[in-house]
Amino acid sequence: MQCYDPRSWWDQAINKPCTFVAVTTRALWFQVMTIVAVVVLGAGLDVMEVDAAQYAGMARDMLRSGEYLELHYRGNDYLDKPPLLFWSSAMSFAAFGVHDWSYRLPSLLFAFLGMFATYRFTRMHHGHEVAGTAAVMFGCSTAFFLMCTDVRCDTLLTGSVITAIWLGVAWVEKKRWWQLVGCALALAAGLLAKGPIGLMVPVLAIGGQLLFSRGWRRILDARVLVAPAVLLLALAPMCIGLYEQFGWHGLRFYFWEQSFGRITGENRWEDDSTVLFFTHELPWQLLPWSVFVLAGIWCGLRSVILRKPLPEHASLIGSVLAFFALSLSHFKLPHYLYVVLPLFAVIGARAFHGSFPNWLRQAHLVLVFALWSAGFLIAFAVFPEGRWPFVLIMLVSGALAALVYRRATSRKGILQATFIVMIGGGLVLNGHFYPNLLHYQANAKAGQWAAQMELGPDRFFGLQVSGTAMDYYAGYPVPWLSDAREARLVLAPGVVVYTDAPHRKELIDAGLVPEREVHLENFPAQRLSFRFLDTRTRAGVLEDRFLLLY
Repeated sequence: MQCYDPRSWWDQAINKPCTFVAVTTRALWFQVMTIVAVVVLGAGLDVMEVDAAQYAGMARDMLRSGEYLELHYRGNDYLDKPPLLFWSSAMSFAAFGVHDWSYRLPSLLFAFLGMFATYRFTRMHHGHEVAGTAAVMFGCSTAFFLMCTDVRCDTLLTGSVITAIWLGVAWVEKKRWWQLVGCALALAAGLLAKGPIGLMVPVLAIGGQLLFSRGWRRILDARVLVAPAVLLLALAPMCIGLYEQFGWHGLRFYFWEQSFGRITGENRWEDDSTVLFFTHELPWQLLPWSVFVLAGIWCGLRSVILRKPLPEHASLIGSVLAFFALSLSHFKLPHYLYVVLPLFAVIGARAFHGSFPNWLRQAHLVLVFALWSAGFLIAFAVFPEGRWPFVLIMLVSGALAALVYRRATSRKGILQATFIVMIGGGLVLNGHFYPNLLHYQANAKAGQWAAQMELGPDRFFGLQVSGTAMDYYAGYPVPWLSDAREARLVLAPGVVVYTDAPHRKELIDAGLVPEREVHLENFPAQRLSFRFLDTRTRAGVLEDRFLLLY
């Protein structure tokens, strides 16, 4: 079947999806289960500093104290993130014990809920083929694997937001009670995960759909009042806790300053990033599907400007407006963009199933080959010990991808070959790269060592060195020492001090010589550099840490 028309490829990419790209239900389930296997492989990895380890420790402390309405960190009042991550992880700890995988479990469930919601939302307007591709584009993207490994509030937020959009648009069109209540609960989950942005993005997406489809009258239904009632009921425990702990300031911070204050400048968090920060973050987060997503955004915006019809407007309007709103923030981090990735995946899937010129396919294949090459180099060169099974995985994935692409129809081959390469890369990351990288997270290793030695807070101290991972794995906030004078006051037989090289020298110069010491090498996992990845220069960027046993 010939679908490409060089005169109007942008129109076909939006409005006339090709029907020969068959994504069977069985094939889709296989792809989803393969993604699940890759994510499960990384579920037991050490939690990363700074945020994930801090949140895991706070969830553990919440379980121990039984204080679920008020948040504390290292014994002090905590006013920054909403409580859903702490509540869900604390419940997971209660059910399964305190483990790295049980901390991640609720967030991983929300991540796969996001895949399901992406599929269901897309299927309402684009059919099964495009819906399956959208779900795979989201679940088999660089950002998805990262958000499932380094679990923060954004994983819960992303799953909640796309679920709210799916159910909100579905209710507007079909008016079923469960869709309205489900949308309200998903909105509440988004608000409880990361604040007002959990409401803002669904409102922009659903509002865009109503505006461009001229369907505002569809929400003039008395039943819609059930949604704010459910929303307020779900938010009540958090609001009560904020008021009891911080008064009206806590409520204002949550509903305004935390999110909108970053745009107005009222929030204290500010960095030197420009409004273009996310323009270079978006392409790598969407790898390997970036080419199709960018083409889909162009096609969609062109159709809106030219007033050409679209199957739906929620994905385009919601993602683009949210992208601009996030870009106006005075403080930006890459993971802030996760919330709109499912919507961008819908746009990319729509473009993929449309008719696109040959250069777009070639650009995508070049990108996939570059990703495969990067995965092979990571498996082969970065951590030589234990590399051969993962080198073999990359070789097999490359051979299978090439074979599938040659034997399948062009588009079906592109989709399957890309998926195979990404799964191979995911196995290398979660099975080989991250386990070796996190070996250099010295704070975590120090905390694990202290727990293994059954050292309590009266026998384990940090001298001018601390870390959220050390507190989490030690099982308590590790006491802080400022200098050798303070160390002298607590040193006794059996006491251990964790410190760096300069302060180790300070202790020894002060006559506080340990009986023995354990040497650790430290490198922050989230600050990867080529010098670290290169085995020849790695030693020059590692920091010495020491466990001094007295």
